[in-house]
Amino acid sequence: MKSITVVKVLNLLVMVFLVLMAITFVKLPMLVNKYGEMTGMDLTHLFWIKLFLYLTAIPFTFLLVMAKKLCKNILQNNPFSPSSIKSLYIISICAFIDFFLYLIGTFIFKNLLSLTLMIAAFMVGMVGLVLSHLAKLALEIKEENDLTI
Repeated sequence: MKSITVVKVLNLLVMVFLVLMAITFVKLPMLVNKYGEMTGMDLTHLFWIKLFLYLTAIPFTFLLVMAKKLCKNILQNNPFSPSSIKSLYIISICAFIDFFLYLIGTFIFKNLLSLTLMIAAFMVGMVGLVLSHLAKLALEIKEENDLTI
């Protein structure tokens, strides 16, 4: 029962983050322009910052959608389904895409925060990849067990 409550809370958090991502997609140009006014950056540099942030937001949004799908599978008491394995795999791919984008962004923008986010994205990608393989093995064992009984 406790694990179901945790999954429900995670599901709610994913929904909150999806709403926040939608708001951020709309408000991002205004926020970057305000940042540019405060720091005195030129418009060309602000354009590249907006482009970079939109590019990194796309895989993160897919990651959130797959996390929502994964929570739904767990709530339906079907955690070791092919859909869950695919969701974990897509989560890891999205995290690796963000890792590479932040790797490039670290060199372009010379920003230590990008380095931190890059490492975090890499770790999420690694964990997601390992979990997808573990879930795949668990599904194979479950199917084999179902066939022997």
